Parts: sequence; structure tokens; C-alpha cells
Amino acid sequence: MEPRIRAWRRRLRYLVRSAAFLCLLAHGLSCWADPVLPTLISDHMVLQQGREIRLWGKADAGESITVSLAGHAATTTADARHRWNVRLPALAAGGPFTLTVQGKKKVEIKDVMIGEVWIASGQSNMTFSLDGAEGAATEVPKADYPQIRLFTVPRKIALSPQEDTLPAHWKICTPDSAKGFSAVAYFFAREIHRKLNVPVGVVESAWPGTAIEDWIAPEAFQSEATLKPVLEGWQRATPAEKQFAESSLPFGLEFDDFELLPATPGSPTKLLANFDDGTARLSTGGSFSYNWEDAPDAPFELVSPGRGSVFAARVAGRLDGTQDSTLSARYKLDGSALDLTTYAGIRFWVRGNGSFRFRSKQPTVTDWDDYATPVMKASADWHPVTVWFRDLRQDGWGVTLPYTQDALSGFTIESLTTLEYPPIPVSGLYEGMITPLLPSAFRGALWYQGESNALKAHQYRKLLPALIGSWRDGLHDKDLEFLIVQLPNHGAPPDQPGESAWAELREAQLMTVQHVPQTGLAVTIDVGDPKDLHPHRKLEVGQRLALWSEGTTYKQPLEYSGPLYESMRIDGSEIRLRFTRVGSGLEARSGTELHGFAIAGADRKFHWAEARIDGDTVVVSSRDVPSPVAVRYAWADSPVCDLFNKDGLPASPFRTDDWAGITGQ
Repeated sequence: MEPRIRAWRRRLRYLVRSAAFLCLLAHGLSCWADPVLPTLISDHMVLQQGREIRLWGKADAGESITVSLAGHAATTTADARHRWNVRLPALAAGGPFTLTVQGKKKVEIKDVMIGEVWIASGQSNMTFSLDGAEGAATEVPKADYPQIRLFTVPRKIALSPQEDTLPAHWKICTPDSAKGFSAVAYFFAREIHRKLNVPVGVVESAWPGTAIEDWIAPEAFQSEATLKPVLEGWQRATPAEKQFAESSLPFGLEFDDFELLPATPGSPTKLLANFDDGTARLSTGGSFSYNWEDAPDAPFELVSPGRGSVFAARVAGRLDGTQDSTLSARYKLDGSALDLTTYAGIRFWVRGNGSFRFRSKQPTVTDWDDYATPVMKASADWHPVTVWFRDLRQDGWGVTLPYTQDALSGFTIESLTTLEYPPIPVSGLYEGMITPLLPSAFRGALWYQGESNALKAHQYRKLLPALIGSWRDGLHDKDLEFLIVQLPNHGAPPDQPGESAWAELREAQLMTVQHVPQTGLAVTIDVGDPKDLHPHRKLEVGQRLALWSEGTTYKQPLEYSGPLYESMRIDGSEIRLRFTRVGSGLEARSGTELHGFAIAGADRKFHWAEARIDGDTVVVSSRDVPSPVAVRYAWADSPVCDLFNKDGLPASPFRTDDWAGITGQ
């Protein structure tokens, strides 16, 4: 189907939806036809066992509402703001049940289960999907668990609490529904379901690249003096950035006359695409395509006239802070690679209102860290853009791989508004993606985040407890379990002991577990990838989160943690370290010799140390440090370390000193 026809049909569907919404507004909010339930209360949902059940919705003001579930019922009346809520007694695990909401009309929610319900939140390593995880070829086909239910909260930024999420619904766990769901959350849910034999529901509310301050309630910043500057930073945002937080901005970009530039001077250029035949084909056999689903109000079409006299490719409309508009080109229709070593770059022409970024695609980069240009701005008149392959760079936060000009699969053009990448407001995701969940009850939360805050790791010591406290306050549940994934290894192993922002962030996560009740830690220092910010070994992460919950929340008789540093004693030229959670005993996973320990004297200069296991302690020394005062273990972005307990769980990185680090006080 031609882009123009496709664009017209999608635009028509969008207008129909918009018209229906405007019609509702025109008649006011006093005519609800049926009782209205939030998206979280929908078919296939899971309600938390053993907790009072809270249900809510909207109806006509004064309308009587009766809610029935599993032989229990409650009646209430919608208030002047059309809101109603009821509470039903706690139920034991089981189902399926039918939830009935009777007002002027009856609404039935079918296949409701009672079991364990968890929130899974954080940034990209939490959203990392099952189909990208190690072992996906065998794990995805096995993801058939009728009693596991999955719910994904759509991305939304807000400056005030939201009553509901954007449209979404619960899904029964099948290979098709699980493959795009959080791998960590899926593996966690599977372990809990297998061990407890009860239904499990997971609500994924996460967003790649986000900072922890985006997820914290605004009140938490006001009550903690050291965190007020975080909130003040957002208050200094421009009026346009603040407006964009809850609205959209228009943009319109036109592209034409793509050509490959020869590597040999004097050789002719090669036409790649000019759209003059009314199609989006490339001369190499591939074609342009467009990401519709993420930006439905920014269609791609061919328009006339182009830069010449026929067509140009146009992407225009409106974008908000949750949306990406990506025009993609495959050199070949099947996505296979093309050797472009005889060319030095690509030139194309652009005009319009907005910004854009060119990203080259190669099969070896399966993550998001493509080789790309800086963001560029369009102008009202046509102007050429020359992209030299030699100038393309990775952002440096994902995969680190060489540029394979002999094997390129295509490129994308990311279309942006004139604001380029505006900041997410502090608390913007708490308001948009957490507050709609707060009326419900949960057993706990899984948190995998920290990469975006590593350079402010010292501040994270306050931010993470503030997050936990604000969620517990919002849910009115001071006992909400909160399980944290400690950052894994990433980056090149160090030649010599030194400072590390990632080590300081891991320390902040460990300190939170040591000082905030009802929290847990999944240590992942052994399952990261030095060359990939998004390691594919998610099974162990989910299993270790589940182990902690099984051993604490669910009181199972098992070891749920690796060794945690407890205390030290100086014995002459040696330091003896004691640990909790030694389980069946300490061991060096890679053999008889321990790695990853460094020791320092009063000069605070660390040297690699010899370390040996002595019962339930570790003895550390170095001939370079005759009078030691401090020890560090696995204190690097990507340390070589191997201290485990015999239950197969790694020790958390730690240090015995409290000397100032590199992320500030």
C-alpha cells in the first residue's frame, strides 16, 4: 500500500477516535452510560491475596454502585465528582472469578484471579524484553502460564496525579504476550508462581533512559532538604519545556534526493532514493518504512512538489514527550546487510520545522546505541545534509562495537520537534505512570534503575529511600516490599584499583537495603556485559529477585542472598573481614584464589591484595601495605571478582572506608 493511502487511512482512524472523545466532552462528564472502571481493573486481572481489595471507578453523580466478587459485595454512591470506591474483604489465592459492577447498567470483569501482584519499574534494563534475553529461542516458546498475568503501563508524563493510565489491558502469559514484556519481571513472576503455586500478576511501569527523580513523588523532595535542589532544577526549565511535559508540539520535515557519495574522488554519486516514481523504494532494493504505532499523529506520506518537480518524503504532525518518530530505510527488503565500503557517506536534502538525527544501522548492533550524527535542525528552505561515515559516533552508553561499513543494513532518521530531547520533569513519571496504580494493593515492587544516576551516586543514597518512602505513602502501605537490582558489571576491567561512579551507585543501593526496612538486593556483579549496558542474562536477575522474596516475604527455608560485608578487624599487616549471609560457607567461584580485593594504608592509596577464605571470614593483605586500614572489594565499573557463598550467590561489592568518592558530597 502506498504511503499516502496508508497515511490517509490511519489519519481517518485517528480522527474518528478524536471525534468520539470530543463528543463525550461536549455532553459533559455527567453522562457515563455505564459505570467506568480504570484500565487496571479489566479482564484477566490479578488482585493481591490477603489484602483488603480496593476497587474504584466513575459513574453519574449520585448513582448507586454495587460491586460483587467471590461471594462478597459492597455498595456505595458516586460523589459529585463522579468518583466511587469500595472495599471488599481480603481473599485467599484462587480464581477465576467474575467481578460485577452494577450501576444503571452492569459491567462484568471476567477471569479475575487472586494471587501475588508486583510492580516492575525502572529504566531500560527493566523494559528489556524477553525476546532479547539470553536463551530467548527456548524461553519464549515455554512462556505459557495461564495463571501469570501481565500489564504494561503506557508511557505518560504528567505534572499532576492521574486517575487512570492510557488505554491498556491485562494479558494472560503466553509466548506472544510474554516476548515483548520485561524479561526480568517475567522470570521473577515465573519463579514465584512455580514456588508458591498461586496466580501472579506483574504491572510493568518503566521507561528506558529515565532518572530516579522522574519516579519520586514531589512531596518527597519538599520533605528532604538535601533533595530540594533536584526539584529546583526542573523549576528552571524553559516555559516551552514545561508546556511540552503535558502537551505536544507540531513539527514537519521533508526529505528528498538521497544519494551515496563515492569514496574515490571524481567517481559519480549513486542515487539512493528520490521518490519521483511515487514510491518509497531505494535503488538498492529496499524501502523506507515508518513507525506508526508510537506516533499516530505524525504520519509519513509522499508530497508534491518535492525538491524537484515530483515527490518528497514528508513526516509531519505533533509529538509529545512519550513519542518517537522514526523514518527507517532498509537497503534490502529482507534487512540483510550491504557492503558500502566503496562509498564515503550519504547526502540528502531536508527542509521544514523541527530537528532530526541520522542513525546508521548495522546487524552487529542489536541495542539502541547506533552510530549517529548529532541532532540537526531543519530550516524553511531546502538545504543539503552530508553524512560522512567516518564522522558517525556512538553515544557511548550501550554496545561498543566497531563501525562495519562492509555490512550495513540501513539507516533511520529520528524526527524531533524544535525542543530536540526536552527533559522529563521531576516526578513526571510518578504522576503519569505510578499514581494511577495507587488505589490498588500490591505485595511489592521490583526496581532496576541507576545507570542514569551513576554520576550522582552519592545523591542516590537519599533518592532511593525517598522513592521507596513516597511509593509506600502513596499506596498507604508501609510494609510494601521493595526489591532492588544492584547494577551489574559494565565497562573495561581496571588495571589498577581506582575510583568508580558505578561502584558508588552500587554502594548506595546496598546502603538502602541496610537501612530501609522491607527491602532486598539482587546482586548481579557477575552477569553483566563489559561491552553492553543492557546485558542479556536476565534469567539470573529475575531468579535472584525471586529468591530474596521467597526467603523474606514468603518465609521459605532457603538462602536468598550472597555474602554481605559486616565488619573488619586489623591484625597486624592483615585485615580480617566478616560477612552475613554466608549460607553454606564462602567460596572462590573461579578456584582457590580470590580476586577483586584491594587494600590501602593511611595514605589512602589502594593496591591489589591477596585474599584467602578462613572459615566464614576473608583475610586480606599486601606486601605493599604493611599497615593496612581499609579494604575494597569489586570496587570498579567492571571488576574481576569471584567471592560467592556455596549456595551460588555472589557477594555484594563493598568498601570498609567512608572516604570521599568521585560523585560528590
